[in-house]
Amino acid sequence: MYSKHLAALALVALTAFTSFTHSLPLQKRNITGTPAPIITACTVPNSFAITFDDGPSIWTHSLLDFLAIVNVKVTFFVNGLNYNLITEPEIAAVVKRAYSEGHQIASHTWAHADISAPGVDVASQMKMLDDALLNIIGVRPVYMRPPYGNTSPDSLTYLNNEGYKVINWLVDTNDWRHPADFKQNFEGYRVALQDPAAVGKGFISLQHDAQQQTAEVFGKLAVEYVLSKGFNVMPVGSCLGDTTGWYRL
Repeated sequence: MYSKHLAALALVALTAFTSFTHSLPLQKRNITGTPAPIITACTVPNSFAITFDDGPSIWTHSLLDFLAIVNVKVTFFVNGLNYNLITEPEIAAVVKRAYSEGHQIASHTWAHADISAPGVDVASQMKMLDDALLNIIGVRPVYMRPPYGNTSPDSLTYLNNEGYKVINWLVDTNDWRHPADFKQNFEGYRVALQDPAAVGKGFISLQHDAQQQTAEVFGKLAVEYVLSKGFNVMPVGSCLGDTTGWYRL
């Protein structure tokens, strides 16, 4: 009970600190270079990267159980402090498990910050999560997804200068809007994959394992649906033909 109380206090303190740092104005600096390209689709033919944002969560274990049974690997774009605090032992354990089982762990910023917004310190958002993941799984991710899919020329240039690969999506389930309405969640998949031009192409989809219904039910249904359409489900790195550049120390 005492440890839980301390954990709660730590979460409140980190939330206050993050809110405070977000309110600070950016230091004046000239960011020079080329903006990172925004990747929205796989390049490997007939590949499909099913991705999950905003976790990890305790419900992600259920999804990982299913993925192990069907021998499918996915990508998790994780936050440091969003629905959960990533350094909490039970949450860190989810990240360790996903990583050890071959799923791709990627960055979604520390606190789900809109990196296109004035006053958001992109460098801090990336570094805080990188440092946490280095402590948890021993590596830092190269792949990242901007929260809300939002970017700016300066943020993209910073990310490119720092060697990040920026990933958005083609298929959006909007499961966070209607987490229990699986028919609505499937609409993005249905529209994309019923198009005759979809045959042989590569797709990236978005859902959220921080949503209990997605982690425990819909995420599994999505995997089964994509497999039934003849696609090969794989992590984002694999669907881009990248076999070695997912992480760095």
